[in-house]
Amino acid sequence: GYIISSSATVTVYPYTPPQAPKPLRIMPLGDSITYGSGSAGGYRLPLYIALTNAGYNVDYVGTRTDNGAAGLPDSDHEGLSGWTIGQLDANILDWLYAINDPDVVLLHIGTNDSGATDFSNRVDRLDQLVTKIATNRPYANIIVTTLLPRSDNLTRNAAITNLFNPYVQGKVLAQQALGRKVTFLDMYSYLSAPSDFGDGLHPNSTG
Repeated sequence: GYIISSSATVTVYPYTPPQAPKPLRIMPLGDSITYGSGSAGGYRLPLYIALTNAGYNVDYVGTRTDNGAAGLPDSDHEGLSGWTIGQLDANILDWLYAINDPDVVLLHIGTNDSGATDFSNRVDRLDQLVTKIATNRPYANIIVTTLLPRSDNLTRNAAITNLFNPYVQGKVLAQQALGRKVTFLDMYSYLSAPSDFGDGLHPNSTG
């Protein structure tokens, strides 16, 4: 509208309230650790609370909704207990095309590969999976992690610490050199205390 005085004409624009923040679409992708075995909602619950408290509008995306939790209104995820890197690779395109494009992909996978005789080659398969995600969803920020320790099986834990984890960061750096939005997170360093795990494999609510 207009306010007219004897000396000037002033244009008054209607007030527009601030818009809610755009949804931050996060795809939790992995095995039973992503699913949250032994802990309702898994890491998805505390992450949702932390991001929401920080002002983000969190929208988890995925084709699964099981293992929800009180305080977690959005339980979408792609965490499949017992699955391997190859199984995720075989299904990832179907999942990506079934959901809204993720802004962030949280990838923790390989624990169930650790007993394989060719486990030393599985980090290359992880890299292939990351490449498939990055080339099909180039705007997604892909966070790739080391594997958590396994006190339930010391042989497999040794394989994780010697044959897999030391090489993950190098694969991420090579992805970055190609201009892809891939970030390294050393989960192994963050969760190493026995009190963080309920069964020597899956993080409890504290972990």
